[in-house]
Amino acid sequence: MSNIKEPLSNNNSNEDTQADSRLNASQFNEQLDEFKELFNRVSILSQEVGRWSESTLQLFFLEVQRNMAAAKQFFFCQVLFIPLLVLFVFSLCICAGGVGYYFSHDLLVGMSMFLITISLTLVGLAYWQKRLLKHLGFKDTIAQLEEGVDVIYKASQSKD
Repeated sequence: MSNIKEPLSNNNSNEDTQADSRLNASQFNEQLDEFKELFNRVSILSQEVGRWSESTLQLFFLEVQRNMAAAKQFFFCQVLFIPLLVLFVFSLCICAGGVGYYFSHDLLVGMSMFLITISLTLVGLAYWQKRLLKHLGFKDTIAQLEEGVDVIYKASQSKD
């Protein structure tokens, strides 16, 4: 009788081994499917990151062109402003002082008009330079990079 039990238990162990191998094969297939899905997600993410980086690079070059144009204008203005500013301010201030002196016959009024004219001219020049400086920099590219990093960070957080 013990001989009869042995073949039955050998037969049972073969069936258990086959069932285990089917279970392992199904687990392997599930893991393989999960890996394929993860690979597809990574592939899609890398394509999106590629498109985003390409558009960010284009934005960077557009800002470089804008910065170069603004820098050229700024430099040109500086070169012209230095000699012209001296002549303009001097002639304008002399005219204002002369007009003030002509109407008041007081030297103090003429000098006051001279100083007010100088002050207004310098304030206008400072305002124009400040306006030109707003066009220098890479604000849009930096904002785009920060947004992209934030999106990638959030995407990596949701995939985990």
